[in-house]
Amino acid sequence: MPLKTSYFNKGIFKNNIKRFWLISFAYTFFLFLFVVGYLFSELGWLSNLNDMDVAERMEIIDSLGREIFYRSDYAIYLGLFPLITALAVFSYMHYPKNTAMVHSLPLTRSTLFVTNYLSGLFLVTLPLVLNSLVLIITEVVAGFPNISYALIWVGINLILTFLLYNFAVLAGMFTGHMAAQAIFFYIFNFLSIFLEIVFVSILNNFLFGYASDNWFTKSLVFSPLRNLKYLYRGFYTGEGDIGALVGYVIAGIIFLVLSYYLYKKRHMEVATDVISFSFVKPIFKYSVAFCSAALIGGIIITIFNFEKSLAGFIIAFLIGGFIGYFASEMLMRKTFKVFRLYEGFIVFGLVLSLLLCSIEFDFFGYERRIPQNSEIEVLFLNRYANEATRIALMPEEYDPEAHYYLFATDEKGYSIKDDFYKRQIKNLSNEDIKELRSITPGVFEDYEVISKVREIHSFIINNKKLFEENEKNRYMNMYTEMDFKYRNLYFAYRLKDGSLIEREYPLLTYMDNPELDNLIREYLAIPGVMQSYEPILTKNAGDTRGIYIEFQTNDGEYHNIQINDNIQEFLDNYKKDILSSDPLNVLYGGNKYENHRINIRIDYKENSFREESHNAPIYNSYKNTINYLEELGVFKLEDLQLLLQVRKYTVTGVLTNLCKQRLPLY
Repeated sequence: MPLKTSYFNKGIFKNNIKRFWLISFAYTFFLFLFVVGYLFSELGWLSNLNDMDVAERMEIIDSLGREIFYRSDYAIYLGLFPLITALAVFSYMHYPKNTAMVHSLPLTRSTLFVTNYLSGLFLVTLPLVLNSLVLIITEVVAGFPNISYALIWVGINLILTFLLYNFAVLAGMFTGHMAAQAIFFYIFNFLSIFLEIVFVSILNNFLFGYASDNWFTKSLVFSPLRNLKYLYRGFYTGEGDIGALVGYVIAGIIFLVLSYYLYKKRHMEVATDVISFSFVKPIFKYSVAFCSAALIGGIIITIFNFEKSLAGFIIAFLIGGFIGYFASEMLMRKTFKVFRLYEGFIVFGLVLSLLLCSIEFDFFGYERRIPQNSEIEVLFLNRYANEATRIALMPEEYDPEAHYYLFATDEKGYSIKDDFYKRQIKNLSNEDIKELRSITPGVFEDYEVISKVREIHSFIINNKKLFEENEKNRYMNMYTEMDFKYRNLYFAYRLKDGSLIEREYPLLTYMDNPELDNLIREYLAIPGVMQSYEPILTKNAGDTRGIYIEFQTNDGEYHNIQINDNIQEFLDNYKKDILSSDPLNVLYGGNKYENHRINIRIDYKENSFREESHNAPIYNSYKNTINYLEELGVFKLEDLQLLLQVRKYTVTGVLTNLCKQRLPLY
């Protein structure tokens, strides 16, 4: 009769519970405080419902229960107790005497692993289950309108506990050090974000036109602790990322299977070793070398201002890589005599240098990529982009909770649209997308505009060396801030296949180099373009809710005067001044050094989408507007406080002007 082998040993399980019950107790206690604090807050709102008006009552009832998703401080517990539990139940692996004693028991490795694993899983999930029962029972008794939020919250945290505990166990299989196990756990939890920061920094410095807007989002899913609040927010709005949770479950199962397999293959002699398996040592060594290159190299680059120097980047990264490479060798070999093993570092250095060179010299054609007219569905051109711009171009990324401000609201903050709260769980309609694009400055679908934008973009790419030389001269030669001008431009193309191409250029040009400015002026002269950047040009008296003129008089008194009469006549004069001034003013503003500071604010009437009020200075060149305001008696120009006209110079610029004027230096 064959001998039956059990995968579970009751004695070891009970012994682990007796030894490590304090971990579970502490977790239960702190989680209980968390749950009680949340319940007191929600019960307080519930008790005040009778004192609220209908609109407020409905809003509170709708939000009751789901506010728990805003308590992202629970990430502290998720990042701590699964790791502590895994360290505790498998701690014997890291001590030679303990591991020899445990493995001398008449039990198979499968039994040891399964029993220890299950005891740890029990210790770390029991507090969550007990406190979840308190949470759900209290909500039911108190009459919460919807307890599904609590159930979802529990489900999310059980999945994350399963994932993080399994990963903590897996990290322990690769090392014979408890400290190393904890370090590996936290490093890999945030490694994706660290790597993205590193690569974005490199791309920003060496890829001409690289646009880093909306970074972090791609790597968040690989960092569960960092991604927790975004997961919560998604379920708060009813659009939770089920795919991420499914992925976490699958990843947790993979971690568990790998842990079980590696535990069976693990040698007892590796206790106290930093790395338990020989096949992992090269991965560990080169990973530490790269992370060290990025971290230490980044510090060196910042200290010595090597941001734009390819040679400086390579040298700094090689110094950091050298430290990390040989430090990892010392840890693994437990000796300082490792410098004869330099061949691997030479290979590492060559690969790293080639990577940096490939970015600097654009081996992949990123910098030269401009989509053809036939590929473009809609484009955007402005000084910078924001969330509203991205949603206008990529409406599929619309998040009702995050982008609610795109809709117009009344003075209390409630949406004007009756069905706003119902629409929060839906995507934008075609009409919504069209309207949002129409009010977003710089978004166009017109063929003539697309052609001119591509011409501007081509000019910038073809003159890359000129702009880079300007930037270099700005810092190395003797120029004042009055000798050059900044022209930041952000290009975004949504292609017909649904993809998005983004480029950003912080350009520096000199006063005697007007080619770029002339191209931008030609672009702004196309019918409808100027009106996109200056919506006030399309507004009449009936579209405005209020016009306010702000200024300061010689006595130091601040004035804010509302225009109530002849609004249309005032707008006509104001528009005439805008159209007669340099078109570049709509993008980059006018002369910084005005004699007087007069500001105008025009509040628009509500639309289906929120439009910002028009806020702008009234320049000295706006003669029609200033004369009209004087005729209305709003102010007298001679009564306005003069601004101190100060020209800002760099140190070298000051010396240059002193030399030109032959002034003494004392």
